[in-house]
Order: sequence, then structure tokens, then C-alpha cells
Amino acid sequence: MLKATEVETDKMAALATAANEARGLAMDSIAAAHSGHMGLPLGAAEIGASLYGSQMTYNAKDPQWMNRDRFILSAGHGSMFLYSWLNLAGFDLPMEEVKNFRQHHSMTPGHPEFPNSEHNTPGIECTTGPLGQGVANAVGFAVSEKMAAAKYNTEEHTIFDHHIYALAGDGCFQEGVSAEAAAFAAHEKLDNLIIFYDANEVTLDKMAEYTQSEDVLKRYEAYGWEVYDIDGHDLAVIEETIAAAKASNNGKPKFIKCNTIIGKGMEETEGTNAAHGEAGVPYVDNAKKNIGLPEGEKWFVSEGTRDYFGEVQAKNEATYNEWQATYKAWSEANPDMAKELEDAIADNVMSADDMIAAIPEL
Repeated sequence: MLKATEVETDKMAALATAANEARGLAMDSIAAAHSGHMGLPLGAAEIGASLYGSQMTYNAKDPQWMNRDRFILSAGHGSMFLYSWLNLAGFDLPMEEVKNFRQHHSMTPGHPEFPNSEHNTPGIECTTGPLGQGVANAVGFAVSEKMAAAKYNTEEHTIFDHHIYALAGDGCFQEGVSAEAAAFAAHEKLDNLIIFYDANEVTLDKMAEYTQSEDVLKRYEAYGWEVYDIDGHDLAVIEETIAAAKASNNGKPKFIKCNTIIGKGMEETEGTNAAHGEAGVPYVDNAKKNIGLPEGEKWFVSEGTRDYFGEVQAKNEATYNEWQATYKAWSEANPDMAKELEDAIADNVMSADDMIAAIPEL
């Protein structure tokens, strides 16, 4: 029987392997498209591994489960980060669609898009791209969860208790929309919200030092957030920090500054603004070799990684099934609230025209 320390070591090794394979998926897809942003998927791979491989609660078979954790990629230009992890985590995003990155009618457009008539990609919570907007979206989701919990949770049954995660970069925190939303989040005590700051000191055209010198961490602390400052490539630290942030119900949203190297793993461009776009395409084969991926094999995912995420799916499905039992008991105990909630989810509500007609004339 494995000791706890051995199990944890195996888990960390599996997450590290998955992080490098996610890097490989991003490199191959961007190289195939000759377009895209390589820096974030490579630089934030360990964050993705921890979230989708350990810390987030979701059911890939039911991506609309109402009590799932939500992840929003505010830095939407790094969309291959999200597509890689959705595929690895078992969402219905086939590898063929990962290979079709940025192609017309594919499920993997250049920026994540909420399911619509053109794209129906499971696991995408909202359309992102305009910098900073995803931070505000995440604040909105956090408000929604708090309101739902206050309205529908009872002393006997908790049906809403999920967390909202967002990943954002330097450009996102330069925008006013994120500042306004952050101040609101602290004022409203949204401690279910966890923001990751991909602090790689790079913007599109130049190193960030040429255009900014503020201490973003202190700014968020001044807003009233609980702040953390970590190595964004140290899986053990990332795991520990996310777990602490989830457990801290102190009325403060959480801001985790993850000090990262943009384009990590591609020595020709890593740590520079050249890593931001597709400038690294000529170096993909060498970079994949350097991080231990098989030479000559594109879109490689090991059997070990698939097996590991199969275990993650099984664990998440067990949590999901427990919640379903709780929800059934809650529904039976609170039939009127259950009907109201289910009608709202099914959009079985009064139309706008009927609402307007119902307004009394004074």
C-alpha cells in the first residue's frame, strides 16, 4: 500500500508531465495554424495542471452542472491554454478540433467563445479577448454564486458552494474595467473568487517595465483582497496556495500573483515579448524535445496522462453524484424553490413583452 507521501509524489509527477504535454499541444496547434499566442499556454501550464488536474470541481460529462467551478481565461489571446486543458480533462473537445485551431467553423477559435451558432465548445464560460473584461466577467459569476447560495441554500442542504477562477495578465490589470470590478468584488466580500495574475513582465510589443511600474499586488491588497505572491512554476506551491485560497472564507476575494516565464520551455524566445505571439513556431520541434516530448510526434498525450485524468474524472463524478443526491433531497424539501430554480435554468420565465405589459399604468 502506497504511503501518503508516495501518492502525493506520484500526483505531482503526473501534473508535471501533463503540464509539458499541454505545452506540446499548444505548440503544435499554433505551429499548424501559423498563428496564435504561444507565450501564455507555455508560461502558465503548471497553473492549468493544478486547476484541471487537482483543484477544480467539474464534471466533463455535464459541463453545464450548476454547481461546477467556473474558469475564465481573461487573457483570451492565450486560448490554446484552455483548449489543451479541456481536451486533457475529458471535455467533448476532440483532438481533431485541437488540431483545427483558428480554422473556420472549428471548435477552437482564436479567442474563447461562449457556445453560440458558430462555436459550441464545452467548458467555455464566456467569450473573452478584450483585456480586463474577463476579470469583470469573473466578478459577475462570483456575485451570481453568492446570490444563488443566499437564495437557495438552506440549513439542511447546500446546493451552491462553488468557486470562480480567472487567469489574467499584465494587460488585463492595465485596464480600467478590471480595476472597477476588483474594487466592487472586495466591497461585496466575494471570497469565492480567485484571480491568477500571470506575472511574466511582458506585454505584446515590449517588456512591461517600459510602460508600467506599479505594484499590482499592493493595489489589490488596498482594494481589500487577500493576496499571495508565488512561483508560478512550482506545482507544490501552486497546489498549496489554491487550497488555502479556497479554504479562506474571510470575506476577501483572492489574488494570486504567479511569477512566470512567458513561453517557458522554448529557450529561443522564453522570457521575452517575442514569446507573446507565434514567433516561436520555427523552434517548436527543438522545444518539444527539450521538455521531454517524443521527437517527430505531434499532439502527443501519454497514456499515463490519459489515465491520470481518468482518475480525476472519476473523483469529480463521485462529487457530482453526491451533489445530485443532496439536490434531490433539497428539491423534495423545497418544491416551490426547486421549481423556481429549474424554470430559470430552462429559461421558462415570463417574456420581456409580458413583463412590460404587466407593469401597471399609474
